[in-house]
Amino acid sequence: MRSFVKLVFVLSSVLLLTSFSCSKKKTIGEPYILYEVHGTVYGSYMKENENGVLEQVSVPLKGIKVTSDSSSEAAYTSKSGKFVVYGRSVPSEIVTIAFTDDDGENNHGLFLKSDKKVTLRQIKEGGERNYEGYWIATDVEVTMLKKEDAMESDPDLDKFQ
Repeated sequence: MRSFVKLVFVLSSVLLLTSFSCSKKKTIGEPYILYEVHGTVYGSYMKENENGVLEQVSVPLKGIKVTSDSSSEAAYTSKSGKFVVYGRSVPSEIVTIAFTDDDGENNHGLFLKSDKKVTLRQIKEGGERNYEGYWIATDVEVTMLKKEDAMESDPDLDKFQ
């Protein structure tokens, strides 16, 4: 009986010590990163020049809706086509950004929706709990095709994307 009590005492001590030696870092939920993406959106379309020849024109687009696969709010491009979109996601170096022309025929016509995978770089280390740092992408450029130009059967269409 004495050995049984001794065994229970030893096991209780081990359990008590291991419960205190566990890490103080307790995570609730999944690990995450915060990020921001900066860039410019251009519209590409065909326009007839003064000689009657079609030429490709590329201009910054205002009012393009910019979202990411994990952003909470949409951003819209400025007059110069610039945007900044913020998000929170699971740790990853790549985020997908979507560009949608919501203003219809304004701003040089209707442009097709476009998606772009963007590579992020870490600028701030993670801290406590499950936060794994701040990430950023800059100088992202996207060219959207005008819907009517994309509908023409042009074998060189891929060069505009």
